[in-house]
Amino acid sequence: MQKSGKKVAIIDREGIAGGASGAAGAFLSPLPGKKNSYNTFVNKALNFSIDFYETLVPDSINKEGILRVPDNNFTKEKLEDNNIDYDYFGAEKLQDVSSDFKDVDGYFYKNAAVIEPLAICKKMAEGCDFYTKDVHKLIFKDDLYSVEGLKAKNIILTQGVSKSLVEIPYIEISPIFGLRIDVKTTTNIPFNIHKSISISTNKNNNTVSIGATHERHDSSQLECTTTCDKCIFYVDHEKEQVNSLLDKAKELIDLKNVDVVKTYKGARATIKSYFPVVGKIVDYNASLEKYPSIRNGTKIPQESLKYYKNMYIINALGSRGFVFGPYLAKILSDNIINNTQIPQEISTQKLFFKAARKSKATAQRMS
Repeated sequence: MQKSGKKVAIIDREGIAGGASGAAGAFLSPLPGKKNSYNTFVNKALNFSIDFYETLVPDSINKEGILRVPDNNFTKEKLEDNNIDYDYFGAEKLQDVSSDFKDVDGYFYKNAAVIEPLAICKKMAEGCDFYTKDVHKLIFKDDLYSVEGLKAKNIILTQGVSKSLVEIPYIEISPIFGLRIDVKTTTNIPFNIHKSISISTNKNNNTVSIGATHERHDSSQLECTTTCDKCIFYVDHEKEQVNSLLDKAKELIDLKNVDVVKTYKGARATIKSYFPVVGKIVDYNASLEKYPSIRNGTKIPQESLKYYKNMYIINALGSRGFVFGPYLAKILSDNIINNTQIPQEISTQKLFFKAARKSKATAQRMS
Protein backbone atom coordinates (compact mmCIF):
# COMPACT_ATOMS: atom_id res chain seq x y z
CA MET A 1 0.00 0.00 0.00
CA GLN A 2 2.81 2.34 0.87
CA LYS A 3 4.60 1.67 -2.41
CA SER A 4 1.43 2.63 -4.25
CA GLY A 5 1.55 6.07 -2.63
CA LYS A 6 -0.88 5.48 0.23
CA LYS A 7 -0.16 6.78 3.71
CA VAL A 8 -0.11 3.79 6.04
CA ALA A 9 -0.40 3.56 9.80
CA ILE A 10 0.22 0.29 11.66
CA ILE A 11 -1.26 -0.22 15.12
CA ASP A 12 -0.08 -3.14 17.25
CA ARG A 13 -0.82 -4.05 20.85
CA GLU A 14 2.67 -5.32 21.68
CA GLY A 15 4.92 -3.57 19.18
CA ILE A 16 6.52 -4.89 16.00
CA ALA A 17 6.35 -8.70 15.95
CA GLY A 18 5.41 -8.71 19.63
CA GLY A 19 2.95 -11.58 19.27
CA ALA A 20 2.77 -14.72 17.15
CA SER A 21 4.83 -13.16 14.33
CA GLY A 22 7.87 -12.71 16.55
CA ALA A 23 7.40 -16.16 18.04
CA ALA A 24 7.24 -17.93 14.69
CA GLY A 25 9.95 -20.32 13.59
CA ALA A 26 9.47 -18.59 10.22
CA PHE A 27 10.25 -21.67 8.14
CA LEU A 28 9.39 -21.31 4.46
CA SER A 29 8.70 -24.79 3.14
CA PRO A 30 6.83 -26.34 0.22
CA LEU A 31 3.80 -28.53 0.86
CA PRO A 32 4.26 -31.90 -0.85
CA GLY A 33 1.57 -34.39 -1.77
CA LYS A 34 -0.73 -34.99 -4.70
CA LYS A 35 -1.70 -31.74 -6.35
CA ASN A 36 -4.82 -30.13 -4.89
CA SER A 37 -6.14 -26.59 -4.41
CA TYR A 38 -4.52 -26.13 -1.00
CA ASN A 39 -0.97 -27.26 -1.68
CA THR A 40 -1.08 -25.45 -5.03
CA PHE A 41 -1.95 -22.24 -3.18
CA VAL A 42 0.72 -22.82 -0.52
CA ASN A 43 3.46 -23.46 -3.05
CA LYS A 44 2.51 -20.46 -5.17
CA ALA A 45 2.63 -18.28 -2.07
CA LEU A 46 5.99 -19.81 -1.12
CA ASN A 47 7.59 -18.90 -4.44
CA PHE A 48 6.30 -15.34 -4.21
CA SER A 49 7.36 -14.83 -0.59
CA ILE A 50 10.86 -16.26 -0.91
CA ASP A 51 11.52 -13.87 -3.80
CA PHE A 52 10.01 -11.04 -1.74
CA TYR A 53 12.26 -11.67 1.28
CA GLU A 54 15.40 -12.14 -0.82
CA THR A 55 14.80 -8.72 -2.34
CA LEU A 56 13.68 -7.05 0.90
CA VAL A 57 16.30 -8.22 3.41
CA PRO A 58 18.77 -10.66 1.85
CA ASP A 59 20.80 -10.90 5.07
CA SER A 60 17.76 -12.17 7.00
CA ILE A 61 17.00 -15.23 4.89
CA ASN A 62 18.87 -18.53 4.87
CA LYS A 63 17.89 -20.44 1.76
CA GLU A 64 19.52 -23.82 2.33
CA GLY A 65 16.55 -26.06 1.54
CA ILE A 66 14.74 -28.51 3.81
CA LEU A 67 14.85 -32.23 4.53
CA ARG A 68 11.42 -33.70 5.28
CA VAL A 69 11.58 -36.90 7.30
CA PRO A 70 8.53 -39.17 6.87
CA ASP A 71 6.02 -39.38 9.71
CA ASN A 72 2.38 -40.40 10.19
CA ASN A 73 1.06 -37.31 8.40
CA PHE A 74 3.57 -37.35 5.56
CA THR A 75 4.44 -40.94 4.78
CA LYS A 76 7.07 -42.00 2.27
CA GLU A 77 4.34 -42.66 -0.25
CA LYS A 78 2.94 -39.14 0.13
CA LEU A 79 6.35 -37.50 -0.02
CA GLU A 80 7.27 -39.47 -3.14
CA ASP A 81 3.95 -39.01 -4.95
CA ASN A 82 3.93 -35.25 -5.49
CA ASN A 83 4.62 -32.73 -8.22
CA ILE A 84 7.46 -30.93 -6.44
CA ASP A 85 11.06 -31.70 -7.37
CA TYR A 86 13.00 -33.43 -4.61
CA ASP A 87 16.08 -35.54 -3.93
CA TYR A 88 15.82 -38.64 -1.79
CA PHE A 89 18.45 -38.79 0.96
CA GLY A 90 18.81 -42.26 2.45
CA ALA A 91 20.43 -42.77 5.85
CA GLU A 92 23.81 -43.55 4.27
CA LYS A 93 23.73 -40.45 2.08
CA LEU A 94 22.81 -38.28 5.08
CA GLN A 95 25.77 -39.70 6.98
CA ASP A 96 27.96 -38.56 4.10
CA VAL A 97 26.51 -35.07 4.48
CA SER A 98 27.02 -35.08 8.26
CA SER A 99 27.86 -37.83 10.71
CA ASP A 100 25.65 -36.05 13.25
CA PHE A 101 22.47 -37.26 11.52
CA LYS A 102 20.69 -40.07 13.31
CA ASP A 103 19.45 -43.18 11.48
CA VAL A 104 16.84 -41.32 9.42
CA ASP A 105 16.11 -40.77 5.76
CA GLY A 106 14.16 -38.03 4.04
CA TYR A 107 13.21 -35.98 1.01
CA PHE A 108 15.17 -32.84 0.24
CA TYR A 109 13.47 -29.76 -1.29
CA LYS A 110 15.74 -26.97 -2.52
CA ASN A 111 13.14 -24.19 -2.53
CA ALA A 112 12.89 -23.71 1.23
CA ALA A 113 14.32 -21.26 3.72
CA VAL A 114 14.21 -19.82 7.22
CA ILE A 115 14.04 -16.11 7.96
CA GLU A 116 14.51 -13.78 10.93
CA PRO A 117 10.96 -12.67 11.85
CA LEU A 118 11.78 -9.50 13.76
CA ALA A 119 14.22 -8.16 11.17
CA ILE A 120 11.75 -8.85 8.38
CA CYS A 121 8.83 -7.20 10.19
CA LYS A 122 10.89 -4.13 11.10
CA LYS A 123 11.96 -3.72 7.49
CA MET A 124 8.38 -4.04 6.22
CA ALA A 125 7.20 -1.37 8.68
CA GLU A 126 9.80 1.19 7.56
CA GLY A 127 8.21 4.38 6.27
CA CYS A 128 4.86 3.63 7.91
CA ASP A 129 3.54 5.43 10.96
CA PHE A 130 3.73 2.93 13.82
CA TYR A 131 1.71 3.06 17.04
CA THR A 132 1.78 0.70 20.00
CA LYS A 133 -1.82 0.77 21.19
CA ASP A 134 -4.36 -1.75 22.46
CA VAL A 135 -7.43 -1.02 20.37
CA HIS A 136 -10.83 -2.06 21.71
CA LYS A 137 -13.20 0.02 19.58
CA LEU A 138 -13.61 1.38 16.07
CA ILE A 139 -15.71 4.48 15.40
CA PHE A 140 -17.00 5.18 11.88
CA LYS A 141 -18.16 8.75 11.20
CA ASP A 142 -18.18 10.96 8.10
CA ASP A 143 -16.66 8.15 5.98
CA LEU A 144 -13.63 7.91 8.27
CA TYR A 145 -12.61 5.41 10.94
CA SER A 146 -11.39 6.76 14.24
CA VAL A 147 -8.97 4.55 16.14
CA GLU A 148 -7.49 5.78 19.41
CA GLY A 149 -7.36 9.35 18.06
CA LEU A 150 -6.13 8.33 14.59
CA LYS A 151 -8.30 8.69 11.50
CA ALA A 152 -8.21 6.55 8.37
CA LYS A 153 -10.33 5.95 5.29
CA ASN A 154 -9.52 2.23 5.11
CA ILE A 155 -9.07 -0.31 7.90
CA ILE A 156 -7.37 -3.69 7.51
CA LEU A 157 -7.89 -6.05 10.44
CA THR A 158 -4.96 -8.41 10.97
CA GLN A 159 -5.83 -9.50 14.48
CA GLY A 160 -4.93 -13.16 14.47
CA VAL A 161 -6.52 -14.95 17.42
CA SER A 162 -7.54 -11.72 19.18
CA LYS A 163 -11.24 -10.91 19.47
CA SER A 164 -12.38 -9.14 16.32
CA LEU A 165 -13.22 -5.45 16.47
CA VAL A 166 -16.32 -6.09 14.35
CA GLU A 167 -18.81 -8.94 14.23
CA ILE A 168 -17.72 -11.61 11.73
CA PRO A 169 -19.66 -14.74 12.76
CA TYR A 170 -18.84 -16.60 9.55
CA ILE A 171 -15.10 -16.64 10.30
CA GLU A 172 -14.52 -19.02 13.21
CA ILE A 173 -10.93 -18.53 14.29
CA SER A 174 -9.25 -21.25 16.32
CA PRO A 175 -5.91 -20.68 18.06
CA ILE A 176 -3.15 -23.25 17.57
CA PHE A 177 -0.28 -23.14 20.04
CA GLY A 178 3.22 -22.69 18.64
CA LEU A 179 6.55 -22.87 20.44
CA ARG A 180 10.00 -21.90 19.22
CA ILE A 181 13.35 -21.99 20.94
CA ASP A 182 16.59 -20.45 19.74
CA VAL A 183 19.63 -22.45 20.76
CA LYS A 184 23.36 -22.32 20.31
CA THR A 185 25.07 -25.56 19.37
CA THR A 186 28.45 -26.64 18.02
CA THR A 187 26.69 -28.96 15.58
CA ASN A 188 26.74 -27.82 11.96
CA ILE A 189 23.24 -28.29 10.53
CA PRO A 190 23.53 -28.23 6.72
CA PHE A 191 19.86 -27.48 5.97
CA ASN A 192 16.47 -27.15 7.63
CA ILE A 193 14.92 -30.40 8.89
CA HIS A 194 11.25 -31.17 9.46
CA LYS A 195 9.38 -34.07 10.96
CA SER A 196 6.85 -33.32 13.70
CA ILE A 197 9.05 -30.33 14.54
CA SER A 198 11.28 -28.04 12.48
CA ILE A 199 15.00 -27.45 12.99
CA SER A 200 16.72 -24.63 11.17
CA THR A 201 20.16 -24.55 9.64
CA ASN A 202 22.73 -22.49 11.54
CA LYS A 203 21.62 -18.89 11.06
CA ASN A 204 23.62 -15.71 10.59
CA ASN A 205 23.35 -14.84 14.29
CA ASN A 206 24.94 -18.19 15.25
CA THR A 207 21.69 -19.66 16.56
CA VAL A 208 19.48 -22.53 15.49
CA SER A 209 15.69 -22.30 15.72
CA ILE A 210 13.61 -25.31 16.76
CA GLY A 211 9.86 -24.91 16.48
CA ALA A 212 6.54 -26.70 16.38
CA THR A 213 2.88 -25.90 15.90
CA HIS A 214 1.14 -28.77 17.58
CA GLU A 215 -1.68 -27.98 19.94
CA ARG A 216 -5.15 -26.73 19.05
CA HIS A 217 -7.22 -24.97 21.68
CA ASP A 218 -10.97 -24.58 21.87
CA SER A 219 -11.60 -20.89 21.27
CA SER A 220 -14.82 -21.09 23.27
CA GLN A 221 -12.71 -21.83 26.35
CA LEU A 222 -9.87 -19.46 25.67
CA GLU A 223 -9.97 -15.84 24.55
CA CYS A 224 -6.58 -14.46 23.63
CA THR A 225 -6.10 -11.04 25.21
CA THR A 226 -2.32 -10.95 25.36
CA THR A 227 0.74 -12.71 23.98
CA CYS A 228 1.42 -16.29 25.01
CA ASP A 229 4.58 -15.46 26.95
CA LYS A 230 2.31 -13.65 29.43
CA CYS A 231 -0.55 -16.15 29.37
CA ILE A 232 -1.06 -18.33 32.45
CA PHE A 233 -2.33 -21.08 30.14
CA TYR A 234 1.27 -21.71 28.98
CA VAL A 235 3.67 -20.27 31.52
CA ASP A 236 3.52 -23.21 33.94
CA HIS A 237 4.40 -25.72 31.20
CA GLU A 238 7.38 -24.03 29.56
CA LYS A 239 10.10 -26.38 30.84
CA GLU A 240 8.41 -29.57 29.67
CA GLN A 241 7.57 -27.97 26.30
CA VAL A 242 11.21 -26.97 25.75
CA ASN A 243 12.47 -30.40 26.76
CA SER A 244 9.99 -32.04 24.38
CA LEU A 245 11.29 -29.94 21.47
CA LEU A 246 14.92 -30.79 22.29
CA ASP A 247 14.16 -34.50 22.63
CA LYS A 248 12.41 -34.62 19.26
CA ALA A 249 15.22 -32.63 17.62
CA LYS A 250 17.84 -35.04 18.97
CA GLU A 251 15.99 -37.95 17.38
CA LEU A 252 16.90 -36.41 14.01
CA ILE A 253 20.38 -34.98 14.53
CA ASP A 254 22.91 -34.97 17.36
CA LEU A 255 22.87 -31.48 18.85
CA LYS A 256 26.11 -30.95 20.75
CA ASN A 257 26.74 -28.43 23.53
CA VAL A 258 23.20 -27.08 23.41
CA ASP A 259 22.43 -23.80 25.14
CA VAL A 260 18.84 -22.54 25.02
CA VAL A 261 19.11 -18.81 24.36
CA LYS A 262 15.44 -17.80 24.21
CA THR A 263 11.95 -19.26 24.21
CA TYR A 264 9.04 -17.86 22.18
CA LYS A 265 5.35 -18.70 22.37
CA GLY A 266 2.55 -17.62 20.06
CA ALA A 267 -0.96 -18.67 19.15
CA ARG A 268 -1.48 -18.99 15.40
CA ALA A 269 -4.93 -18.31 13.96
CA THR A 270 -6.58 -20.87 11.70
CA ILE A 271 -9.96 -22.00 10.37
CA LYS A 272 -11.24 -25.48 9.52
CA SER A 273 -10.33 -25.31 5.83
CA TYR A 274 -6.72 -24.25 6.66
CA PHE A 275 -6.95 -21.67 3.89
CA PRO A 276 -6.27 -18.08 4.98
CA VAL A 277 -9.04 -15.51 4.54
CA VAL A 278 -8.67 -12.16 2.79
CA GLY A 279 -10.88 -9.36 1.51
CA LYS A 280 -13.74 -7.00 2.25
CA ILE A 281 -15.66 -7.82 5.42
CA VAL A 282 -19.24 -8.84 4.72
CA ASP A 283 -21.84 -7.48 7.15
CA TYR A 284 -23.47 -10.81 8.01
CA ASN A 285 -26.75 -9.61 9.52
CA ALA A 286 -27.32 -6.74 7.07
CA SER A 287 -26.70 -9.02 4.07
CA LEU A 288 -29.14 -11.68 5.30
CA GLU A 289 -31.71 -9.06 6.15
CA LYS A 290 -31.50 -7.76 2.58
CA TYR A 291 -31.32 -11.22 0.97
CA PRO A 292 -32.89 -13.79 3.35
CA SER A 293 -33.13 -16.31 0.50
CA ILE A 294 -29.34 -16.75 0.69
CA ARG A 295 -30.09 -19.23 3.48
CA ASN A 296 -31.94 -21.35 0.92
CA GLY A 297 -28.97 -21.36 -1.43
CA THR A 298 -30.04 -18.46 -3.68
CA LYS A 299 -27.00 -17.12 -5.51
CA ILE A 300 -26.48 -13.42 -4.97
CA PRO A 301 -23.69 -11.51 -6.78
CA GLN A 302 -20.86 -10.76 -4.37
CA GLU A 303 -20.98 -7.06 -5.16
CA SER A 304 -24.63 -6.94 -4.03
CA LEU A 305 -23.85 -8.05 -0.48
CA LYS A 306 -23.67 -5.53 2.34
CA TYR A 307 -20.17 -4.76 3.58
CA TYR A 308 -18.58 -2.77 6.35
CA LYS A 309 -17.42 0.23 4.36
CA ASN A 310 -13.72 0.29 3.47
CA MET A 311 -12.97 -2.49 5.95
CA TYR A 312 -10.83 -5.49 5.07
CA ILE A 313 -9.28 -8.52 6.72
CA ILE A 314 -6.23 -10.77 6.50
CA ASN A 315 -6.42 -13.67 8.93
CA ALA A 316 -6.22 -17.44 9.51
CA LEU A 317 -2.64 -17.78 8.28
CA GLY A 318 -2.08 -20.72 10.62
CA SER A 319 1.47 -22.04 10.91
CA ARG A 320 2.42 -20.62 7.50
CA GLY A 321 2.26 -16.93 8.37
CA PHE A 322 5.53 -15.98 6.72
CA VAL A 323 4.75 -18.08 3.65
CA PHE A 324 1.32 -16.52 3.18
CA GLY A 325 1.93 -12.99 4.51
CA PRO A 326 3.52 -11.11 1.58
CA TYR A 327 1.46 -13.01 -0.99
CA LEU A 328 -1.83 -12.18 0.73
CA ALA A 329 -0.78 -8.57 1.22
CA LYS A 330 -0.14 -8.29 -2.51
CA ILE A 331 -3.53 -9.84 -3.30
CA LEU A 332 -5.37 -7.50 -0.93
CA SER A 333 -3.55 -4.33 -1.94
CA ASP A 334 -4.27 -5.08 -5.62
CA ASN A 335 -7.92 -5.59 -4.68
CA ILE A 336 -8.14 -2.29 -2.81
CA ILE A 337 -6.24 -0.21 -5.37
CA ASN A 338 -7.15 -1.87 -8.67
CA ASN A 339 -10.28 -3.85 -7.74
CA THR A 340 -8.49 -7.06 -8.73
CA GLN A 341 -10.58 -10.09 -7.81
CA ILE A 342 -9.54 -12.12 -4.78
CA PRO A 343 -9.25 -15.90 -5.38
CA GLN A 344 -12.47 -17.62 -4.36
CA GLU A 345 -10.84 -20.15 -2.04
CA ILE A 346 -9.53 -17.42 0.31
CA SER A 347 -12.40 -14.94 -0.01
CA THR A 348 -14.61 -13.70 2.81
CA GLN A 349 -17.65 -14.23 0.59
CA LYS A 350 -17.06 -17.97 0.35
CA LEU A 351 -17.17 -18.30 4.14
CA PHE A 352 -20.17 -15.99 4.38
CA PHE A 353 -22.32 -18.00 1.95
CA LYS A 354 -21.32 -21.27 3.59
CA ALA A 355 -22.21 -20.01 7.08
CA ALA A 356 -25.52 -18.52 5.91
CA ARG A 357 -26.66 -21.81 4.38
CA LYS A 358 -25.47 -23.72 7.41
CA SER A 359 -27.47 -21.46 9.73
CA LYS A 360 -30.72 -22.63 8.16
CA ALA A 361 -29.73 -26.28 8.32
CA THR A 362 -28.88 -25.85 12.00
CA ALA A 363 -32.20 -24.14 12.70
CA GLN A 364 -34.09 -26.98 10.99
CA ARG A 365 -32.29 -29.63 13.05
CA MET A 366 -33.09 -27.75 16.29
CA SER A 367 -36.78 -27.48 15.36
